[in-house]
Amino acid sequence: MSFHPLYLQFFDLYHAKEYWEAHEALEELWQTERSNDFYHGLIQIAAIHHQLERGKVRGVRKLATSALRYLIPYAPENDRVQLTCILEWLQMCLDRLPDDIQQIPVEDMAKFAIPICSLPTSKELQETEIR
Repeated sequence: MSFHPLYLQFFDLYHAKEYWEAHEALEELWQTERSNDFYHGLIQIAAIHHQLERGKVRGVRKLATSALRYLIPYAPENDRVQLTCILEWLQMCLDRLPDDIQQIPVEDMAKFAIPICSLPTSKELQETEIR
């Protein structure tokens, strides 16, 4: 199985912390496969990080809720991406972020201690592919 270049580019950009660009790269691929909810869920993970960097609590919660809905059917693994930790991370976002706040100052986001969601690198995906 070989992966589409835009799929691999998503992971490269994500790990470079270029979350908006990662979102855009995979969205370009998703536009050709609109029924692919797995891609849609990954796009939303990048968008969540983009929102976290801006203190947009409500946006993070909305995206985490829909990303869970999109990704749960693909658990525990799809396209060499392990989803269990990703689903736990999405739930953690919902558990830690208040549901009665729309936005907070960016510097206050640290108090919620939300780590970066662990996704594989494109190299890991390709190495796994060779095995």
